[in-house]
Amino acid sequence: MKIALYSRQYGEEELQFIDTVIEHLQQQGFELILHCNCHRSGGCNVFFNNHEELAQNMPVDFMVSIGGDGSFIDAANLVGDLNIPLVGINTGRIGFLSDIKKENFRACFQLLQENKFTLEERFLLHVDSSESIGMSNSFVVNDVTIRATDTDTINAITVWADGQKVNTYWGDGLIIATPTGSTAYSMSCGGPILHPRSQVQVLTPIASHSLNVRPLVIPAEAPLQVEVQARSGHYALCLDTQKIIVPEHVRLFISKEKFSIHTVSFEKSDFYEVIREKLLWGIDKRNK
Repeated sequence: MKIALYSRQYGEEELQFIDTVIEHLQQQGFELILHCNCHRSGGCNVFFNNHEELAQNMPVDFMVSIGGDGSFIDAANLVGDLNIPLVGINTGRIGFLSDIKKENFRACFQLLQENKFTLEERFLLHVDSSESIGMSNSFVVNDVTIRATDTDTINAITVWADGQKVNTYWGDGLIIATPTGSTAYSMSCGGPILHPRSQVQVLTPIASHSLNVRPLVIPAEAPLQVEVQARSGHYALCLDTQKIIVPEHVRLFISKEKFSIHTVSFEKSDFYEVIREKLLWGIDKRNK
């Protein structure tokens, strides 16, 4: 079984844990290729730095990310359309995506070897623009965010879905999130939590200047067109962790991506249990 391993660069404690994971996988007979961030780890001389180099080492059975949800998103961007299932070991704080705990990672890899897991498909959003804006990736796992470039600037963001006008949003910005991204920035701005298997997307305004404007859930298949009026003449476009400054005349076209990513779920994995645990739902003395 061949595993690609990714992590961001961390402090000494995290690097020691990464070394522990690598040593365990080698002892269990896994074939490893490591992202260049893991270059200090011994016993492996096959490394990759980007999507193209990962593709050169195909086939790969699993991509393992070590870190928080940000690391998981990075790993998903490295995988792209290669159809490699993603496994996340959480060393961060909340960890909706990287849900394997440090203390039980060995048991989870045993389940991988025994084929005791299921794959969960998560759709992505694809972003096009009316002219080139220098995107390194044109798809997102979590969300597309449109914001003002200055903190004291209000933007007017007009959205059409399936050719029909939805609204002009006046405020600090707008988030267009997938179900995977619904527990990230969108949730912190009052957006709903969406089940990962939901075939919908959510439009969540950021600090709307119209108090009656609320998040809106629309079908995943509905293509969006977005136009921005920005006092500064530019707006900030964030595609997951990628940020681009865009001239206001550039229109955005957002649609469901042609390919998906697949995340690994184990027998005891339960989305509702995850949100109860991560968000402390049901912390009440009446609940046992």
